[in-house]
Amino acid sequence: MTGQILVIDDDEKILRIFNLLIKSFGYSPVLVNDPVKGLEMLRENPPSLILLDLMMSPMNGLQFLDERRKIPGALKVPVVILSAWRLNDEELAPYADSIAEVVVKPVEPARLKEVIARHTG
Repeated sequence: MTGQILVIDDDEKILRIFNLLIKSFGYSPVLVNDPVKGLEMLRENPPSLILLDLMMSPMNGLQFLDERRKIPGALKVPVVILSAWRLNDEELAPYADSIAEVVVKPVEPARLKEVIARHTG
């Protein structure tokens, strides 16, 4: 693992903010606005952590998690869901092996730093 944080979100404003924050926390952000591209990045150069939005297209975050299971070794990379879309326990249950934590947006910078530190060792 590398100290790289892969951020997958289709909102360019969110990506710019997370880029600045993650750099200020001492990590290397890798920003992707398309979940399909995120899967490619995961195959090519697995990050230390994935921050994943749920409401995206052409693939949403849950579909990303389904596809991620098909990539050898990908389940070793923790995924933190960062989304305004709130999932209930029933919706999250099929992804229990795929999600390290769920954080509801908006997230305060100090909370984001804490979450990243917790899941990157």
